[in-house]
Amino acid sequence: MFSVTSIVRITAKDLYQHIVSIISISVLVSLLCVPFLLFLPWQLAIAFVLFLGGPVWLAAAASMETVLTNKNVPLMRTFFISLKCQYFKALGLSFFFGGFAVILVASWWHWSVEQSYVAFAIACFQSYFAGMVLLSQLYTVPLINKYNVSLVRAMGISLKLLLKYPLYTIGCFLQLIIFAGLLAFTVVGNALLLPGVLAVFLSRMASGAVSRSDVLGDSTLRKMDTVELS
Repeated sequence: MFSVTSIVRITAKDLYQHIVSIISISVLVSLLCVPFLLFLPWQLAIAFVLFLGGPVWLAAAASMETVLTNKNVPLMRTFFISLKCQYFKALGLSFFFGGFAVILVASWWHWSVEQSYVAFAIACFQSYFAGMVLLSQLYTVPLINKYNVSLVRAMGISLKLLLKYPLYTIGCFLQLIIFAGLLAFTVVGNALLLPGVLAVFLSRMASGAVSRSDVLGDSTLRKMDTVELS
């Protein structure tokens, strides 16, 4: 099993080698999303995130996957083709996570109104549950882009990988939070680069797990990932 340190090292190397592509795709995502989120009423902003935010992110991740595999495909063209072809997969993923977000917000809103220990306990439990759901689906987007599996199968495989490699997954998740913090709150990065960085990290994280697992049932794919990460 590849260690979390190895994944971070490989990701850092990728960020250095493909910085132009990462900046390009991250800026594109920001231009497509940030203005709408800032200026739309909150009701429309939520609808925008559900119907377009998820597909844009999945298309960005697919574009970065082509860069990592050295496919001779124009980045922007790949982005828009992926946005069109994988829209409904991304829409399903958006509504899946959106549902848990609504439950989470409703639980804490209920506690703010009730101010009771029972409501607080429920909100804490819902936060823990939503966090575990997020953790269980860290591999979903790379599995869709890297191995062209269906959304339902990708989500099931992602859960299996978490159960098989819990410490590895949690370690990568913590490293991902550190990456996001460095980009968002320090002078060493820029929060606008987060989409590209996130896509690269999750891709390498998925490669590290799949290359040591039989969840896909295809030794050729696992061997490809092993060579790619070596």
